[in-house]
Parts: sequence; C-alpha cells; structure tokens
Amino acid sequence: MIGVLRSAAMAASAACALLVPAMAPAGSAAVAVPHPGRAAAMDVRGEGDGDGTLITRLHTPPTGTSIASPARDTLYACRGGTLARPDRPWIDAHGVIDVLKRPFVSGTMHWPKVLRVTRTATTRHFEGNGLPGHSTGRFPVQKGTPAYKYYAEIPSPGYPNAAAIPIKPWHLDVTVPRNPIVQATPTCISQLTTGMALAGGTFHLEVATDAEDRPVDPNAALPLDRCWGHPYETQYHYHGPSQTCFGKTASRASANGGRSGHSPLVGYAIDGFGIYGPRGEDGKIVRNKDLDVCHGHTHAIMWDGKKVVAYHYHLNGEYPYSIGCFRGTPTTVPGDANSHDWSH
Repeated sequence: MIGVLRSAAMAASAACALLVPAMAPAGSAAVAVPHPGRAAAMDVRGEGDGDGTLITRLHTPPTGTSIASPARDTLYACRGGTLARPDRPWIDAHGVIDVLKRPFVSGTMHWPKVLRVTRTATTRHFEGNGLPGHSTGRFPVQKGTPAYKYYAEIPSPGYPNAAAIPIKPWHLDVTVPRNPIVQATPTCISQLTTGMALAGGTFHLEVATDAEDRPVDPNAALPLDRCWGHPYETQYHYHGPSQTCFGKTASRASANGGRSGHSPLVGYAIDGFGIYGPRGEDGKIVRNKDLDVCHGHTHAIMWDGKKVVAYHYHLNGEYPYSIGCFRGTPTTVPGDANSHDWSH
C-alpha cells in the first residue's frame, strides 16, 4: 500500500502454477491508449466478471487518529504516529471521500504481467515482475492533467517530484505459509508491502506522508488511477478498495461467487491469509463493524478448492480499507520499496 508519497513505514525485518498471464509480449514497453470516460456517480457499482465492485464513497479518519495500536477504523503501524486529514476538494467535512470528484490519473497503459504462484504442502510461493495484468494510468503523471499538481507537490528522492515516477518491473519473490495460523496477538505493519494481488501488483500500507511530512491516508491525499494504483520507487501497487479491476482474474482464482454472494479471492497477505473483495457471506458490502482490528474475520470460504472455515481479510470503503495489522506471522518481502520513513 503507500504510493508515490514518501513511505510511512520502516524496513522490518513447487507444484501447481495458478497464474502466468501476459497482457503484452514479454519485454515490450507499455502501450498508451485513449483515456476511458468517467463512470456515473453512485455509492457502489458492480462491473466486470467476478467482483468488480466500484465503491465511490470512502470514509477517511479524522486528524489525530492513532496508528500506534490495533483498533477498528485505523491501522497498527510499527512506526506509530497519528494521522492528519489532508485538505482536498474531494473530502467533505465528515471525512467522506467522493471518489468520482477525485481526479483519476489519466491515460491508459498496458503491461507485460508475469506472475507465477506455486504451492507445496506447507508453502505458497509468488514470483513475478510486479506488473499488473490490467491497464493503468499513465505514469509519469503528465503535466496539464488534473492529477498532476497533487503529485508535483510531493518530494521524491531521485526525481524532480512524485509526478515523475514511472512504473517499472521488479523481482517479486515471496513465500508465505499455505495454511497460516491465527496468532493470539496482532502484529504491527513494518513494511510497505502488505500483500500480493493475483492481478499482478502488490498491496501497500495505507499510510503515507504529505508535502509537510504529516502521516496521511494516501487515498485521501492523492489521485490514483482507475484501478486504485500508482508507483512508489517505480513499483506499481494498490490502495483502498482496489477490487475494481480484479474481476476477471479473481473469478479464475476462486470458486467464491461474485456479486450474488461472497467476494472472490483477490490476493494473499504476506502472512499467508487470503484477501477478498468487499462482499461478505450475504453478498452485502462488509463494514468495519463486521471485521476485527486487522480488517478480517472468520467464516466458511473457498480455500485451495475446498470450503473451509478460515480467517481472511477484506477490502472495503472504510479506513484502513485493507489490512490493518497481521493476524498471522508476516514474512519479509525482498525488494520492498521501503527505504524511507516519515521521520526525515
């Protein structure tokens, strides 16, 4: 989770292939095509196969919200701190983000996704190039576009500003337990990468810093592309309820139903537990009150082709939107873009 805002976290500490799709020939450059039109405004909208639900109203926390301990409606960052709510025209006085008022990063680019997921009796291994199997906005963010000024105000080491950061492939190589165990005490988040999406990118911590070095909700502070992603240190990753572009991939990856039932599996956390879209057992959008302090809960789900009762995380429209802490034991992600923190 942390985007082209400077990182809010500190560094922490073979059997069946599930996915090996490619959206362009290997080694090819991204291809830009015309920007799609804006969708009609509504709170929740379904699109695509699987669960492509678009949530258009997000609830961002108020200034002063602690991120130093596990609790609902926030997250548990090892670095600690308190959040500030940025002043943006798409956020109302009650902390509601109108996603359709927030500019999207314009342009459409396609990428040569590579992701191979293999498993043994005890492990699940992810290896790929970190590129998504869906289109993204055009990065670097182009001058003259509505999103540009918000990126251009953010410093970024090695670039004139955050608007100049491109998307590039990187070596994603992560192994997690195949059948993780719920620990008695939640573990804080110490890395940027919190999970791997079956769509090809990664999920990042939902904290970043703004131009004034204040910890903020990245979904509140910056425009994203239409798949809820952008690059940090050239690594493309997701924020918020990013299942919008996961529909076709997710429906292949899980036997869970789409909008008529529980959302399908869209990825895996770095502790091994599954990450699902925003709909619960009854097909309704899950609220934070339905989830625990880490943004998950336990009930029957499809897991490796079998129906089992297991803990899992959800994406939804209430902060922290995805993983708030870890219920299992997180692994370290080699190459994680976490070389900065909000203390500098």
